[in-house]
Amino acid sequence: MKKIIAIILALVLSCSCLSITVSAAKDPAISNFAVESVAEYDVKAGKGDGAAVKTDWYEIDGTYYLFVPSSIDLSNAKISFDASADVYAGSTKLVNGETTDVFNGKNEVVLSCGNETFKVIVINESTVASVFIETESGNLDAVHADKNYKEEGKITIINTDLVSAEYNGVLEYIKGRGNSTWGMDKKPYNIKLDKKADLFGMGKSKKWSLIANHSDDSLARNVAAYYAAKEAGMPYTPLFVPCDVYINNEYMGAYILTTRVEVDETRVDIDNLDDVNEEICIKEYGEDFDMDTLAKGGIYGRFAGLLQGTQKWVEVPATEDEAETGGYILEMELANRYTDEISGFVTSRNQPFIMKSPEYASEAQIKYINDYYQRFEDAVFSESGKNSEGEDYKELADMNSLAKFYAINEWTSNQDCGLTSTYFYKPAGDKLYAGPVWDFDICFANNDSGRFGCDYTNPKEFTVCFGRQYRNTFFGKYDVDEVPHIYNELCKKQEFVSEVKKVWDSEVKAAVDNTNSMLSTYAEANMGSAVMNAIRWNIFGTYDVAAIKTAYAKAVNDIYTFSTVRAQFLTENLGTVQVQNVETNFFLAGLKKIGTGMNNLFEKLIVAFGLENMTF
Repeated sequence: MKKIIAIILALVLSCSCLSITVSAAKDPAISNFAVESVAEYDVKAGKGDGAAVKTDWYEIDGTYYLFVPSSIDLSNAKISFDASADVYAGSTKLVNGETTDVFNGKNEVVLSCGNETFKVIVINESTVASVFIETESGNLDAVHADKNYKEEGKITIINTDLVSAEYNGVLEYIKGRGNSTWGMDKKPYNIKLDKKADLFGMGKSKKWSLIANHSDDSLARNVAAYYAAKEAGMPYTPLFVPCDVYINNEYMGAYILTTRVEVDETRVDIDNLDDVNEEICIKEYGEDFDMDTLAKGGIYGRFAGLLQGTQKWVEVPATEDEAETGGYILEMELANRYTDEISGFVTSRNQPFIMKSPEYASEAQIKYINDYYQRFEDAVFSESGKNSEGEDYKELADMNSLAKFYAINEWTSNQDCGLTSTYFYKPAGDKLYAGPVWDFDICFANNDSGRFGCDYTNPKEFTVCFGRQYRNTFFGKYDVDEVPHIYNELCKKQEFVSEVKKVWDSEVKAAVDNTNSMLSTYAEANMGSAVMNAIRWNIFGTYDVAAIKTAYAKAVNDIYTFSTVRAQFLTENLGTVQVQNVETNFFLAGLKKIGTGMNNLFEKLIVAFGLENMTF
């Protein structure tokens, strides 16, 4: 019996070894093929060290693509590769590390090495700016494994003139960004330079964002919304430049390089309380103090975003003048995302807010801004428009900014307005202001969720004014209840919708018309970049360049069509309070009522047993 078992084991092992041998892939005769610019790009008209840039080929279904920005001169490009034998392009022998013009003006080149051939498609039409990043590790593994991981590196940004560099130097870090977008194949990133730079005239800053727009085939929805908001005179609207991004020589796709929602004299120009808090901590603990080491205060556990009326902060040492009246940027956020943020508060109506600035907020700062916003919320949700202290919501917040913010979001049919990526800022000694606008990749009919009983693909239907706030449950991130959010409630007030009509007719409508005129020009200027992006990520289900150009032009035109029809609809219908006719499914309503009751009971148990900060 032992011999039989031994024979069987031997056969199994031999078969497994055979399968391993058979499945072993043969290394290609050519690998790591790359083209590189010969000339170095002068930085800012001669300021700073010059830079050369490089891009590797990318294999898709057995075909190799060279995604080459127009800034690389293919008539005199240096090539590099690893090969097992001599490499030829036709009859021309290619020499590793030397220049060649065999790719210049060619759509397709066939390389040979030994008895292997390699079909190379050259894509060289993009004329937008280019961002080249080299990470310290030479890959993005750690960054992609942890969105908050920061990796150092180098960065070169080639200007839109294709002959000079906007920046060439140390990259303090690249890290992940976004929420739902971070889970997509083409990922967005935040970057921080080692020194402030005025990139493309967008104002000096160290911090920038690379927005992937992966869910937007047109690559233009954020662009359209930001362009219109700026044209409408909304302060601190994000500025942007389209660009091709290469990381560790790999083409990553078409992005927009944008300014970020942050406190700075060239961004949201209000007092920087993070600087104030950091100075206090340095004075107390020493020059090298790390703000991340501050103890947490308040309610910050796993379920913190679900507990109404709670707050969280960090233990910044107390000062004589703790009550700061301004320097705040607040963002509405979903309850299931609240836990990961450093400081914030939840209103009495279960609306979570996270602090964009100060990110490391003290207890006094959180209590001040929580109280201020709560008074505003109470006033909006009262029939009279006044809170229990007799304050009118118009006294607490700027009506013009509220109206413009709503008008831009309703025009774009933004299903996230009032839920997430919805910002407010408060300067010292001033009112609360709505804005800046942010994140419009699933707008302009680029969604079909049917959220809140609305059809976001229909340009002739109001959507944002019927929006609701999600109330996430303790049992997961799924929603057990929906209640009016702040803009839904504002739109029930005639004085607010009258103000919206006023700003639409006087400013926003003209901004929308200008945006519609801009779209075709934008599509034409970004066509080459869009083609590369579409091939890299198979956006349109084809690798045929002509077909991609047709599909991309249609994708941008779809925005124009939706925007044009919607602008006319809003012109005709804004100014009156809208009433939504929603069919009630009594069975689903009953289930929701049961779920809400269970959720509320669980909330009470959490508080009763003092488990607010549990983390399991």
